[in-house]
Amino acid sequence: MDKAQQHVTNLAEIFFQGAIRIVDIQTTAARVLLQTQGRSAAMFGAPDWTPTVTRQGEQLTQLLSVGAEETLKIMRQANETVSEMQQQVGQLIQQQTAQVTDEVRNGVEEVGRRTEEGLEQLRHTTQQAAAGAQRAGRRLNGGRNGRQVRARARV
Repeated sequence: MDKAQQHVTNLAEIFFQGAIRIVDIQTTAARVLLQTQGRSAAMFGAPDWTPTVTRQGEQLTQLLSVGAEETLKIMRQANETVSEMQQQVGQLIQQQTAQVTDEVRNGVEEVGRRTEEGLEQLRHTTQQAAAGAQRAGRRLNGGRNGRQVRARARV
């Protein structure tokens, strides 16, 4: 995991823990208020419900605490999973890039070889054509010279 992503994760955890603490403080304040009201009501003869409020408040606080810990644990695991996936995707992209590069390099080399073969064939054909043209030219020149010699001999 890179540093920037780690900072984002740390900030998310800090904000989440802060939010849980605020909820815990509000829950505790509500519990204390209900206990105070219960004691006040008990002074006037109403049944004292403060033990129930205290017990329920402690259970709620414990529930929030455990829930927050589990949520943070899940967030961390999800973050690790995403980080591992990013690494694996990065490696896969590197491998595929290397494979494509090799294929392109092989293709360029093949084009180079075929171009050289084509140029060699063209050179060979050109040389043959030039040699054939020279032979044909000699034959024509040789035939004219022979006719000219015969024509002079007759004269």
